[in-house]
Amino acid sequence: MSFIEGFFIGIAMIIFVGPVFFLLLNSSFQYGVKAGFSVAFGIIVSDVICVLLCYYGLSTFMTATQNQFWIGIIGSVILFGLGINYLLKKAVITNDISINSKKWTSFFIKGFSVNFFNPFVFIVWIAVFKYGHEKYSDSIAFLVFLTAVLTGILTIDLLKVFLSDKLKPFISPYRLKIFFRITGVVLLIFSFRLAYLVW
Repeated sequence: MSFIEGFFIGIAMIIFVGPVFFLLLNSSFQYGVKAGFSVAFGIIVSDVICVLLCYYGLSTFMTATQNQFWIGIIGSVILFGLGINYLLKKAVITNDISINSKKWTSFFIKGFSVNFFNPFVFIVWIAVFKYGHEKYSDSIAFLVFLTAVLTGILTIDLLKVFLSDKLKPFISPYRLKIFFRITGVVLLIFSFRLAYLVW
């Protein structure tokens, strides 16, 4: 029961259309499935770290006003840089190219940093952690619940990558350029919004 509930909560995370959503789609559109997988892996690793921080009682530290401020500022700077990058980015559609370790690391770091340095991700995880902890007193059931939530999130992210790959044949350089510009603007909006909220 705990796994089923956790899995569906993880899938329900799809309603949070944030900057990682656009990063995941753009990476998949331009560089293929492997790039999308690298971003998704970075996202899920950052989520695992969030869970561990909650587990070891560091959620209070992460939600402290001063710490939230600096986490938010770092996240805002990262989003701003990515936004400018997508506004200036050339739209080049490639086949699913072979990604060497350097590029894999780059995609991984993008997914990890955009997700990890978003204070709202911590807030969501703290809420999920507290809910699971209160509902499942048994430590094994609670662990299964958290694992299921992470599994649900990863499943949805991988599904986004697969769907992006299926849509890729219908994406022309012009459409990709428009999508890049939209992504750039959206990331800049998220950047300014994040800076405003934590200021």
